[in-house]
Amino acid sequence: MGRHISWSLSFGLLFTCSAVWARSNTPVNVLPFKIYGQQLIVVQGSLGSLEKRNLVIDTGAYPSVLDRDVARKLSLSGHKEEMDAIDRTVSSLAVTLPEVEVGPVHATNVRSLVQDLSDVSQRAGIRIDALVGLDVLAHSSFVIDYQAKKITFGPVDPLPSSVPFAVANGKLCVDLQAGENSLRLMVDTGAEKLALLASHVPWIPHSDRGRAFANLGGSFVMQEVRLDTLKLGDTNLGAEPVYVSSRPIPIYSFDGFLSTIQFRQVAFDFERKQFGWMTKGERKNRVNVASKSKGTPPFAAAIVNQLTKPKETVSVPAACGTAPDRVCSLQ
Repeated sequence: MGRHISWSLSFGLLFTCSAVWARSNTPVNVLPFKIYGQQLIVVQGSLGSLEKRNLVIDTGAYPSVLDRDVARKLSLSGHKEEMDAIDRTVSSLAVTLPEVEVGPVHATNVRSLVQDLSDVSQRAGIRIDALVGLDVLAHSSFVIDYQAKKITFGPVDPLPSSVPFAVANGKLCVDLQAGENSLRLMVDTGAEKLALLASHVPWIPHSDRGRAFANLGGSFVMQEVRLDTLKLGDTNLGAEPVYVSSRPIPIYSFDGFLSTIQFRQVAFDFERKQFGWMTKGERKNRVNVASKSKGTPPFAAAIVNQLTKPKETVSVPAACGTAPDRVCSLQ
């Protein structure tokens, strides 16, 4: 029985997946979406034989997560896994989903976890059938345009700002600077707020302000703090509050979660290994690339190689640290 960490609706779980991807003949496809709740990007897609399902685009989910009713309709069976959900342990069923289709992305034999997403559906005000993570989305580079409410799959044009990203075992991370302190955050399209793990940021002073959050395991409270300077590339994110976990968390290879809802556009460029963004007040004619990767293979292929390796052979690049193979993500 495996054991994973779950923090929220958008949770990254380290899991060995066996997805086999078939590339679409269409080089670029545009997929419209709607936003529900505070940050949930919901698109239409297919799960096995079930069409027109409501799927949350969630780069913090790893592996993807199926609603219990969907797994029942597809007659999926599997084995149980355990997840630590803040202050409790919840059980989940690990299954193999025969097929997932999101826009031009077609994935087969996708290892997924099964959870009751009825509470998520109730909070969002719409039925949620699955959380689709990077185990499916890494098939293609893509841009999320929050203003136009569309996702464009295919080659990525440069956005005004970008930084290199690193990835290991399904978690895609970028580096930020908070004053003299460096942070590594997992990019999480399912996260409502930027959040940090308390045990990783002992230099942040305690705050009496708090806010309640909810996840698949229940509700919890995080401290609300403000940082004068929190820079992602050339962009200062310090104007918005940051939330810090109150429960001690073991050491992981990242320090928290970067919400993308604060941007106008975000780009996941797997060919150049770059995360790009446009703030809500920027125009696209200004481009500032922090650095470019040269001589590296397309990143999607690297993820495929990781996912199809036996678990004991999956290696963690030095850039992502050497922490235990457990991942979490915060709403």
